[in-house]
Amino acid sequence: MDNLAIELIARRVIQPSEKLAINSQAALWFRLESLMHETSRADVVVRSTDRVPLRIASMGSKGRGVVAERDIVAGELVERAPVLIVPEADRAGVDRTNLGNYIFMWEHDTVAEDLYTQSGRAAVVLGVASLINHSGDPNCDFVRYIDALALDLVAIRDIKAGEELTIDYGLTLWFTPQ
Repeated sequence: MDNLAIELIARRVIQPSEKLAINSQAALWFRLESLMHETSRADVVVRSTDRVPLRIASMGSKGRGVVAERDIVAGELVERAPVLIVPEADRAGVDRTNLGNYIFMWEHDTVAEDLYTQSGRAAVVLGVASLINHSGDPNCDFVRYIDALALDLVAIRDIKAGEELTIDYGLTLWFTPQ
C-alpha cells in the first residue's frame, strides 16, 4: 500500500497541537467503510482460527442458515475462508445447478449482479459464507480477496448470540425474501 492516504472525519474540533491515535476499532471501521462488498488485491493468509464460533441451523422455509454462537461486535472478522474457482468455461454448467445459487462473482471490478452475465470466473466459498441468507437489513458483509482466493465475512453491526447472520446479496433475487 504505497502512498496510502486516509481521510479522517472528526466528531469534534481537533486542536492544532493535539496528537491523534487510531485504535483497533477505528481501524476496523475504516476497513468496513472502505472495503465492504469490494474486491481486493491484498495477499491475505487463511488460518483455521480466523472465525468466530458459528453453527448451521434450520431456518424453516428459508432452508439452512448460519447463527452466531456468541456475541459478535461490529467490525469483527466473522470468518476468512478459502474459495474454489469456477472457470468461465464451466460457468454455464455450474450456474444452472443448485450450486449456482451459492457462488460469488470472482473478478476484480465486478459486482454480484454480474453473475447473471455468466462471464468471468465465479467462486465457491469453502466456509459458511455460502450458507448465509439474504436480508435487506444485513448484519454482515464481505470482502473478496480475488488474487488471494479468500473471502472475509465481517460484522457490520453488533450481532447477539443466537442471531442469524445475513448479507445483502446485492443482486436481483431469484426468490421472494421472507
